[in-house]
Amino acid sequence: MLNASYRAILLASACALGAAAPDLSAKAATGALRAWNYALQTDQDGAPNRALAQIRGEGGSSLWFSCTKVSGEDEPPQVAVTATVMQKAYLGPSDHRGRSTVYWLDDRPPEVSRWVYRDRYGQLRGEGEVMGFVASLATAQTLIVELANFRLEPQSVKFSLDPDETQAVTDRFSKDCRTIATAKE
Repeated sequence: MLNASYRAILLASACALGAAAPDLSAKAATGALRAWNYALQTDQDGAPNRALAQIRGEGGSSLWFSCTKVSGEDEPPQVAVTATVMQKAYLGPSDHRGRSTVYWLDDRPPEVSRWVYRDRYGQLRGEGEVMGFVASLATAQTLIVELANFRLEPQSVKFSLDPDETQAVTDRFSKDCRTIATAKE
């Protein structure tokens, strides 16, 4: 499990990229992206070490996927994979286990998972959980995530998706994340 300083680095990276998102000109395998922003960062040797995908939703919200190689002082490199929904309303912190968070993809039954909350974002963590979420998102046209604030009041955010574009982004993110995970230090 990553310590708090690594989690802070991941969030800061996502926020920094969010400020620069309008300047990104990413391309997926099928052509230019319209709604999604995508960035692949490399280390000094040219090996990929961070993949970030972002799409904006209603009411100033955004959805991020992040796959980042994290190196500790006395720890072997790890890969941190997260899905983060940021929005304007204050959510407050959760404990380390997170809060139950509900999301809907199109007309499918709702899914429930544990998301960790801080300030104005909710974050799904763990490679298996996040990659499952990414895979299920690939063909969706809408995503609604119901975050819960510190009073456990629902705060719904909606994302409109182009399935072809989302499929290209999720395929690329999955491929890049596998490359990051298998790259040698």
